[in-house]
Amino acid sequence: MTKFWSFFLKKRTFTVFLMGGLLAAGLYAVAVIPKEATPDISIPLGVVSTVLPGASASDVERLITDKIESGVLGVEHVSKVTSTSGDGISVVSVEFDASANIDKSIQLLKDAVDKVRPELPTEALTPTVSDVNFADQPILIVSVSGNLAPQELTALGESVSDELKRVPGVSKVSVSGVRDRQVQVVVRQAALRQYGLSLSDVTGALRSAGIASPAGSITVDGVNYGVRFESGILSPEAVGAVALAGPGGSTLHIRDVADVVDALEDPRTYSRVSVAGSPAEPSLTLTLYKSRGGNIVETGHAVEKKLKDLESSLLAGTHTVISYNGAEEVNESLTELTRAGIETVILVMLVLLFTLGWRESLVAAASIPLSFLVAFIGLLASGNTLNNVSLFSLILAIGILVDSGIVVVEAFHTRLLEYGNKQKAAVAAIREYAWPLIAGTFTTIVVFVPLFFLSGIVGKFLASIPFTIIFVLLASIFVALGFVPLLAMFFVRDTHSVIQDRQEKYNQRAKVWYQAFLHKLLNNAQDQKKFLITMGVLFVLALMLPSTGLLKSIFFPG
Repeated sequence: MTKFWSFFLKKRTFTVFLMGGLLAAGLYAVAVIPKEATPDISIPLGVVSTVLPGASASDVERLITDKIESGVLGVEHVSKVTSTSGDGISVVSVEFDASANIDKSIQLLKDAVDKVRPELPTEALTPTVSDVNFADQPILIVSVSGNLAPQELTALGESVSDELKRVPGVSKVSVSGVRDRQVQVVVRQAALRQYGLSLSDVTGALRSAGIASPAGSITVDGVNYGVRFESGILSPEAVGAVALAGPGGSTLHIRDVADVVDALEDPRTYSRVSVAGSPAEPSLTLTLYKSRGGNIVETGHAVEKKLKDLESSLLAGTHTVISYNGAEEVNESLTELTRAGIETVILVMLVLLFTLGWRESLVAAASIPLSFLVAFIGLLASGNTLNNVSLFSLILAIGILVDSGIVVVEAFHTRLLEYGNKQKAAVAAIREYAWPLIAGTFTTIVVFVPLFFLSGIVGKFLASIPFTIIFVLLASIFVALGFVPLLAMFFVRDTHSVIQDRQEKYNQRAKVWYQAFLHKLLNNAQDQKKFLITMGVLFVLALMLPSTGLLKSIFFPG
């Protein structure tokens, strides 16, 4: 093993070029690695939602839910089916085995729902099948307000939504706080009696025009009935011109017995915004979602740029407020990681400055960013992303990775004092500490390996922790034994100043005191007994903390 690591000392030019190449590759990996708030994990759950306008909960259960449940029970890998029926809506949740391929299972679920579709009432909207994903969270929530009428606000929401959907990385945009356009048919009861017609005659005439997509409603005595058309009849004039069989075979039209108006649906969502402390005013809210595997930071910045461009056209004369920005949260986490890394570097340098010297402190501190950049190459190559879980792992790993570099620098420093030759000191440091450092590093790695075998959603969610820490630890041992000795040979001098001689004097005093303390503790049976009893009591107390409830146990802090 000494020969392998000594190779990097002998081939200095190669080692320098290798170090430069890894630095460049690491910086590239940091720039291009996908960044997101949470890991992109698909939960083995499919949700079938079906709307039946105007139906009661019991009717929805009988006409929709029961039939869908029966149809999906035979889907492969289904472990549990639950449902909820409410007024006008049915929601069937289908849970799959943890080992199931979620994409394939969702497709099979869609196929099963399509087979059930002919059995559902014709008035029911087409069932929607969706899966659940941790990454399906909003990345931006934008509110737009201005002195606009409801119709103008609705039109603006549609136009801005269409523009934002074209931004690379945006998968969908939902609009709330607006009322969709609809055609309303207000039937005149007096006209129906005049021509001897009933409401069913009107709905039958409209139904004969075709049924598919929502178009509006019929209102009779304050009761709304949903109407849908498939043949493009969406204007009030076209609806009013629909033929209606009158008395004696005469031909009437819908406009003869009803008022057909182009209106807005009843509000289903409300959105208000206050800008700079002004009174809250009606607004529209745009909720944007990113594509799976996309970079939340790049997508967020692209959306912000698009909104800025739209301020001179579609959004002219309006106020735009970004109430939530997921990209900023990820950037703040990256900033926090950078801050923690810089603080660690400074602390390492301060400790080594007072114990070994400022040159040694620089060499040891340089191992931290080097190890991180090499680790990012592994994270990118393995398909991992930079998210809150992996960022937590990186912060956790900072305190671990620096140990190997410090040990090698201290060993080089000690052997340099003994031999007075940098090459001999570097080889001696590698020969004495290579195997202990490798053994210690792999012992720590083994602790995190079982996390790879966690099953279910929790296992997928935490998978980035062992990936990140193992890559960082492997990078740290490679940097400590491959690069740090060469850096020490470049930057550490074999001569000492007066201050360094004084440091060595104080270090020797501290070493003698510590040796005396250990000698006294280990050679005194009574002190040993007290020490072991104290450690045993503390161990038992530590185990009792979670079992007694004094230390709360939760999956993630609130």
